[in-house]
Amino acid sequence: MDKRAFLVLPLAALLTIGAFIDTSAAQEKGVPSGSSAVQAAGAMPAEAPEHLAGPGHHRPGLEAMMKKLGITDEQKKQLRSLYVGFRDKTRKARTELMALRDEKKTMMLSGKIDQQKLAQIDDQEVKLQGEVMKEKLKLKRDRLTLLTPDQLDRMADFQAERSFHAKMMKRHHPGPMHGQSGPHGEID
Repeated sequence: MDKRAFLVLPLAALLTIGAFIDTSAAQEKGVPSGSSAVQAAGAMPAEAPEHLAGPGHHRPGLEAMMKKLGITDEQKKQLRSLYVGFRDKTRKARTELMALRDEKKTMMLSGKIDQQKLAQIDDQEVKLQGEVMKEKLKLKRDRLTLLTPDQLDRMADFQAERSFHAKMMKRHHPGPMHGQSGPHGEID
């Protein structure tokens, strides 16, 4: 199978590059590390699920990944620009999502649950999440265009390595891992 076929898999490494770019952009502007602009001080992308961010997960550090891919300073600037554009394009949708989630939480805490209103909020959330996801996928495609053929080959090798490792982990540790759904949808 062609190495580039593995690029169809989620490109987690590029997400970590985005987190680095977000972190470095925030640091250059003097934004405190506790802000939402720097959610990933531990080199995890903002999009990474929480169950992957804890100890015991052996994901390569961002600096190591960028070094492994040989990302140049010019590429870092271009990646940062793409990420800033993504944040700008999705700011309105992300803000509306936060407001909807806050409204939903307030309703739940008040004990006065309006099923019709909840359904409307859910529909709005799905629509907004779709808008953000569409831009996120475009960002991933745009990031790929910045990589050289050699970097794409290294990325494919990395993805193949991760895929092999994941298959081996499943083979040697069958069943749901901590924090994943079990056979009946329950969380461990």
